[in-house]
Amino acid sequence: MGHLVRQSHIAKTLRDRGNEITFFIPDYSPAQLWLDRCDFSHQLSSDAEELSPNFFIEDLIILDVQNTTAAFIKKLQQNKKAVVSFEDLGEGRNHVDLLIDCNLDEEKSAGLPALFGHNYAVLAEEFETYHSKPRVFKNPIESVLVTLGGTDPHSLTETLAEKLLQLQPDLSITLLAGPGNENIPTLKNLASKHEKVKLLESTSEMAQTLFSHDIVFCAGGITLHEAMAVGTPAFVINQVKHQEEKADRAEIKGAAINLGIADSWDENRLPEILKTNAKALEKMSLSGKNMIDGKGLKRVADAIESICKEGN
Repeated sequence: MGHLVRQSHIAKTLRDRGNEITFFIPDYSPAQLWLDRCDFSHQLSSDAEELSPNFFIEDLIILDVQNTTAAFIKKLQQNKKAVVSFEDLGEGRNHVDLLIDCNLDEEKSAGLPALFGHNYAVLAEEFETYHSKPRVFKNPIESVLVTLGGTDPHSLTETLAEKLLQLQPDLSITLLAGPGNENIPTLKNLASKHEKVKLLESTSEMAQTLFSHDIVFCAGGITLHEAMAVGTPAFVINQVKHQEEKADRAEIKGAAINLGIADSWDENRLPEILKTNAKALEKMSLSGKNMIDGKGLKRVADAIESICKEGN
């Protein structure tokens, strides 16, 4: 869902500039509901690589698929169609017209037509506005946001919230459950038992939600970059293995703390985290803002439009 939301930001910007957009997605109801809410047309496709290149009438195809094959990319490029790919780790990445990966340093492009680095982190346009707002932190930490991806595949939200409340019963906690979260009834029950626990079932104001909390516990996906952009110190529990490298990079730069992978994360650090002083939080906040400025959406949309114009 994080990848879909990212592409919906790009699609909205391109649509506002006069382009027509169609999404091709798996048969997954939360994704369909999201696109309906955004008023984007969409078609269902269980396996993109099985589609005929003639299936696509579009001038340019944007992929957000982790491992593409060279044959698939070459097939899409028939009839002079341009292909842009995001964070592609497959062989196909070597054949696209533009490869975008904000998780890789620029020097790793190795001659590819690529946009690498945090300048190309695609976030909703409001993140640029909240990036410029000053942050003020207090001692002790008063408010925590817990958001572990669109689905929370390891069902950690409730567990983490209960552990935090055991350590600091008066802590204000917001539980943000994505559209694919199957534990909503359990989270509602938890919120009903604790006056200072609030449940949000998705939000269209992610920048404001992150900005209004002292810290966030999140996965190592797009939400980590969103937190960095608005200067909210992030404590990362990775949902999948490839997120760890992103969390490690943020930790090295001082913008986040990597607590490990979901099935073995370091819960023993929770008391230490809740005692983090305002000066340390401010340092993390500034480090995150220095890495991601919230302007990546415009940069990426401009680059994609340039390819369209070249094709025309």
